[in-house]
Amino acid sequence: MLNICSVRKILALRLFEDEGRRWQKSTKDLQLEILCVSQFTLYHRLKGNKPDFSAAMKGDEAQQLYNHFLHRLRQSYDGSKIKDGKFGAHMQVHIENDGPVTIDLESPEMRQEEECVDK
Repeated sequence: MLNICSVRKILALRLFEDEGRRWQKSTKDLQLEILCVSQFTLYHRLKGNKPDFSAAMKGDEAQQLYNHFLHRLRQSYDGSKIKDGKFGAHMQVHIENDGPVTIDLESPEMRQEEECVDK
């Protein structure tokens, strides 16, 4: 489950090269833009050959969490660099996947939110 400490991780995660060395710079270091796309429908289990979304967060609750996450991200970084789509909308996002790496972020148990904001 996403928690607000994910904001710090997203901004501090060193994914980018510096002088030919991998994993040296973060989004924040390079002042890059961030595109946030809600993917709550990815939270599923397979029941036979069908996805089951019964354990996923309900729409209104998920939207509140997502909006809160965006708010905290904008608090911790340059808000003009945070881009997002419309929650629950059908979107086509064209990206260039640069590399063979997928990062799966997991956050520690909930902590005080103030500890998770880093400007």
